[in-house]
Amino acid sequence: MVIPKKIVILLSGVPATGKSKFAHHLAREHGFAHYDLECYPRGWPQPELKEIWETDRTAFVMQIRQNHDRVALDWGFPVSCLSWVKQLRDQDVQLIWFDGDLDRAREVFVRRGGIDVTNFDKQVEEIQRAAYPGSLNCLVIPALSASGVFLDRRQIESKIFQRSQSVERM
Repeated sequence: MVIPKKIVILLSGVPATGKSKFAHHLAREHGFAHYDLECYPRGWPQPELKEIWETDRTAFVMQIRQNHDRVALDWGFPVSCLSWVKQLRDQDVQLIWFDGDLDRAREVFVRRGGIDVTNFDKQVEEIQRAAYPGSLNCLVIPALSASGVFLDRRQIESKIFQRSQSVERM
């Protein structure tokens, strides 16, 4: 498996299924710039890009591509922001959906603390109503099993980057 030299991915999905941990792994092990879009300014390698993000996703992607070869955008986007996700995809950002057992994800969310669990419940309800991930036409990673086990990072890498290599060859 070879990770492309230039790639931008969007890690989204069910809350508490390991998106941020995987993004940290990509940054640490493979030199990805990790933009935690929900954690400004601390989660942004270049906080000055926040205004561009909020006004023009096309310009944002162009700018991050100028500044970084490999980028992991980490965003459990609200259903109401689907148009923004489509704008990212129009710029060849690959959407990766982290899925998992909802009961186990809720337990992880509660253990993590810091955010009221009703936020988890509301987001999951919106995800289900929108028929995600099926309606998104994206790569789905079964990140959290019913027994509470997270998929190994190397297995996730293999699923993501084998797909990106086949896309590059087309």
